[in-house]
Amino acid sequence: MSEEQPIRVAIIDNDEDFFKDSMALLRKERDIQICASHLIKDALKKTASANIAANDVSRCQPNVLFLGQKVIREAAATDLKSIFTIRDKNPDMHIVIIEDIFVEEVTLIIIREGIRGFYKRKLGPSKIVSCVRNMVKGGIWMEEALISRVIEEFSRLYKHIDSLRPPTKKDEAKLSLLSKREMEILGLVSKSYTNEDIGKTLFISEKTVKTHIKNIFEKLGVKNRVEATLVLVRSGLAH
Repeated sequence: MSEEQPIRVAIIDNDEDFFKDSMALLRKERDIQICASHLIKDALKKTASANIAANDVSRCQPNVLFLGQKVIREAAATDLKSIFTIRDKNPDMHIVIIEDIFVEEVTLIIIREGIRGFYKRKLGPSKIVSCVRNMVKGGIWMEEALISRVIEEFSRLYKHIDSLRPPTKKDEAKLSLLSKREMEILGLVSKSYTNEDIGKTLFISEKTVKTHIKNIFEKLGVKNRVEATLVLVRSGLAH
């Protein structure tokens, strides 16, 4: 984020103490703007409040959205689910789930939906500012045990892929659609560079990096960085 543009943060949660303490910490940061905040203690009974919260998020287009785990669970039948649709239309929005209880199966499903932030409520809000800054840089926020489990799951899902096989015409055809700059960026993505790292390396803005990555995904017909990297690796051009 540039100095002229504050980091927009939205919070939708059910825990009053965590909600208030988090808001207080975020408000102390001059470069962070809370653009939407909703305390919903019972989303099942307060459908209207949940709908208003979803509309508020759509309006302010936050860079980071904190969602309480209980709110998501209770609001499954409300328009809060539209927040994920909003995220799909706004690639700059990063969702962080405030976890009350870690349920491995549920968490892995959420990760498959593109969520990369999981904040443990029991730790309190003391790290929430660090979480915001990490997410807007294109990073992740997970405890080590969860990261290890994700890697195990990733290995299981992709163990059938032979990334060392000779390049195919299909892989080469996809990559031929990319510009020289897009190939440079894809190469850095394959090395796990964040958007900020890529911008600094190529002397371009993060906004420009995000635009290039979006175009790369569209041209390759992929949904995320992992799939894009696999195309590059299978082509034999990764180094």
